[in-house]
Amino acid sequence: MNKDLIEEFYLLALIDISSGRDIDELEQAIEVYEKEEEYEACAGILKAIHESGFMTIKDIINKIQDDEHTKNS
Repeated sequence: MNKDLIEEFYLLALIDISSGRDIDELEQAIEVYEKEEEYEACAGILKAIHESGFMTIKDIINKIQDDEHTKNS
């Protein structure tokens, strides 16, 4: 599996969650990606869903910003 692709989908899903996207919509996206056999996308979205259950919106935004800062360094 491509870990960079998983991380990309993870961050995109965190952005969606912090923007108010419903978890049900993300779960539907997982189903679509499963049918297309895009398992890295599934793994990234699933990771974001699971971790977001233990994070506040502020924590999610900080995580996104930290990861973006790390990429740009």
